[in-house]
Amino acid sequence: MPISSSDFEKAERAPSAVLMDFLRDNYRDAFCLDELVDTLGKQGCNMTSEEVEVLLDSLEYGGKVRSRVVDSITYYKYSEVVGFKLI
Repeated sequence: MPISSSDFEKAERAPSAVLMDFLRDNYRDAFCLDELVDTLGKQGCNMTSEEVEVLLDSLEYGGKVRSRVVDSITYYKYSEVVGFKLI
């Protein structure tokens, strides 16, 4: 049974969608784990650092996020799409 657009929009968003939207909107910057946990918390997704780290690992494995260690701190950044290749 279908639902209305307003019911669909009222539904809680998945933490991965909230995180990806934030990283995409801020694609020029990289963020450490604590900053991302705080950001998700402010947007209503209360997750532990461990949960966010698992989510980031899966997004990195899927090629949507990149990570790099700088001064012993791991930073995460949206993996920009620079073009498409037709096969």
